[in-house]
Amino acid sequence: MPQPGTNTGSTPGFITTALRLCAGTKILTEIYNSSPARAVWRFILLTILCSIMAAVVGTFVQKGAFDRAGRALDEEIGAFVVTPDKILFEKDPDTPRRFKLPYITLEYYPGDTFTTEDFNIGRTSDLGVVILPGGLASWSSVNWKGEDIFSANFLPASDLYSWLAPETEATGDTRIRPGASPSWEMYSGPGLAETLRKKFAAQGAGRNVTVKEDGTVWNHNLAFHSDGIVEWGGKAEPSIQATGSQAARFALSMLTAVILLTTFGRNFLETGLIILLVSLVQYLRASTLPKGLVFRNVLTIMVYSTFPAQIFATLFDAAGGARIISFQILFVIIFFVYQLFAFRAVMKKVCPQIEKKDDDFDDSDF
Repeated sequence: MPQPGTNTGSTPGFITTALRLCAGTKILTEIYNSSPARAVWRFILLTILCSIMAAVVGTFVQKGAFDRAGRALDEEIGAFVVTPDKILFEKDPDTPRRFKLPYITLEYYPGDTFTTEDFNIGRTSDLGVVILPGGLASWSSVNWKGEDIFSANFLPASDLYSWLAPETEATGDTRIRPGASPSWEMYSGPGLAETLRKKFAAQGAGRNVTVKEDGTVWNHNLAFHSDGIVEWGGKAEPSIQATGSQAARFALSMLTAVILLTTFGRNFLETGLIILLVSLVQYLRASTLPKGLVFRNVLTIMVYSTFPAQIFATLFDAAGGARIISFQILFVIIFFVYQLFAFRAVMKKVCPQIEKKDDDFDDSDF
């Protein structure tokens, strides 16, 4: 004979379950005794689905800002020009500039214009890209005890050129090397600026360049390369160009990938931890649970109770709601309220209260 409230039927499909959970707690009285492993598997599927939805919504919300940034870059710089040994702007390549773009700061220091004092001055973002003649660096920063600590990745112009045009490796030009694997390193603010100067700024000093319409870049001054090759002004170097709009679209695609991965990691780890903690608390209160309700049932209830909280909190965060309330706070509020009602509904199913008749009495009547 089955225990009170035992669900002997099959559980609804994943989509149906998710929609009914968002509509109320009644479905939990039907599936609370189903397999916890199936609930956990569906939780993983929901986390993947929420990550995809967050990436789509976040990309849609930010697309306008990135399009505007791309058009502004087109007007200001024309195009990014990459040769086997340097990076420069098409328009006014000898003029240093700084741009505040969505999420990041873009700094450009041609020739010998870079100084350690100029780097990151008046910073308004915790992410940035610095372009110097010999290469670029992407960085992120956190403030630790009043000091900015940077995590940076360096990409020489030659590696960037090889990555953008790998087929040129077959030309026999020994200066073209395969792209290096990204390696993030930690620096203080002054330490990162000094490393940038040593890696990429010094080798670009004293170069006058002219970008031709056919995409080639001509050196008018003597140019020294790290492999010992010396170039005079009559030799042309191949180049690859990308407009500001193209760069903005690439950055938007990267943002989509970042939202997808970070949302999955956040939802899976943080939500999973909450499920375990709350289930453990309920298990420790097992003596107060009605007969027939065991830990596997509690775990199933808690897993399914996260569905509405994860869906609503994820979409709200992706739409820009983090400026009002963080994902973590909104998730916890929705989850705890929902699981209280869910647990109450299941307990009523397991141990329904017997209605008292008017002529019934017990010790509490006295």
